[in-house]
Amino acid sequence: MDDTSIREHFLDTSVLRSLLLSTQVYKQYFESQFTDKPLYISNYVQMEMRRSYLINLISFYFVLRLETINNIGDAIALWSNRFKTSELKAILQLIPQLFSTHQLNFSSVQDKEKAISILGIYIKRFELLLRKKFNNTNTDSTTCTRALVPLLLDLQNLAAGLKQFADEFGDVKNCRSKCQIDQFLLVQYRPEIEQLVQIASQLPKNSNTRGFIKIANNLKEILAQGAAACDCKRCEKIGDAVIALNAPRNLQLEHTDNSFNYLCSTINQPHYKHPSETQIVAKS
Repeated sequence: MDDTSIREHFLDTSVLRSLLLSTQVYKQYFESQFTDKPLYISNYVQMEMRRSYLINLISFYFVLRLETINNIGDAIALWSNRFKTSELKAILQLIPQLFSTHQLNFSSVQDKEKAISILGIYIKRFELLLRKKFNNTNTDSTTCTRALVPLLLDLQNLAAGLKQFADEFGDVKNCRSKCQIDQFLLVQYRPEIEQLVQIASQLPKNSNTRGFIKIANNLKEILAQGAAACDCKRCEKIGDAVIALNAPRNLQLEHTDNSFNYLCSTINQPHYKHPSETQIVAKS
């Protein structure tokens, strides 16, 4: 990294996810980059990890509990047929490794119950890791309500706690009614949003700019339609912009996505784009 590495590090969701879930080689790369300063995340970044990963684990937990599912292999087969690519990847990158570590038989009816318990405990530990391993900036101008939904688990009744969390996290109507994303975009950072939209309109569409342009197009619709265009689904589409705008300016935003190159340079947010996992693995 260049001399801006003297700054402390604020992690985008892509880097946070890689530190926790990527290949050993990629984890080691990031660990070598971040030896000098504390690592920070925000409530919003935590929420994105919950939405993109933890909720999928919980969904798989309940698939595994279905009476019609006889073993781990059947649960994976059903999941593979039912869910889209991102949800499928979240499970397939973890489940075989997690269950194989415990030497579970994917065809065994008896080992299904063991798998349910192991997965429940893993979910509890992962959520705790999210909250305890990294420093929290304690600044979230969006006041994202989904980020504040507690995961309260009793090891004697994991299913009840997981269901309550999934239900509350999935109640996007209630969560949206309590957040301030419209004020964040349309008032607090409106000049920056307008500038981002203007810059995107002048860029050619290619592999480097495509992600940023998609974000800017969604921001343009929000500017045109107002608060009515702000909901959790839309927020998912503009997550990189929310993270960049809400990042502390005294921290360096660490990321792997091209969109941040345009987002951060426009708003004068210090940042650093890391190589992809494929690039790092190819060099090793």
